[in-house]
Amino acid sequence: MDQDPSLDPQTPGQTKHAKSPTPVEGVKSTEPAKWTIRGIEPETRLVIEKAATRSGKTLGQFFNAELREAATNVLKKRDQPPARPEDLVGELVEKLKAELQVSQATELQSIREAIDRRPASLREWLFGKRTVG
Repeated sequence: MDQDPSLDPQTPGQTKHAKSPTPVEGVKSTEPAKWTIRGIEPETRLVIEKAATRSGKTLGQFFNAELREAATNVLKKRDQPPARPEDLVGELVEKLKAELQVSQATELQSIREAIDRRPASLREWLFGKRTVG
């Protein structure tokens, strides 16, 4: 069974698609418009092509699945109400741990300084340091 040559990609990494029929005046095409995205960095293109290949998808399939999901998440975040405290438990715990560590370090430093200033003996505590004279 021969494969339809119109489904072969023109260059590596292109999505396979049927060639567009010549538009007939007054008749709407059911095929979506072709996109050209300018300004994509070569490194970005390479990473996307590799990711699509590794996931076993064409570029079109990869864009439809992965990038649609990412874009949807961005749109959802904009319209979301503030997170409930229950949703932030992990983040809050980490923030509290960090604050507690800073507080403990400050308190420990104060204790060390107080120990360094303490009298060496009861006599020194009661009567102060003797000056040798």
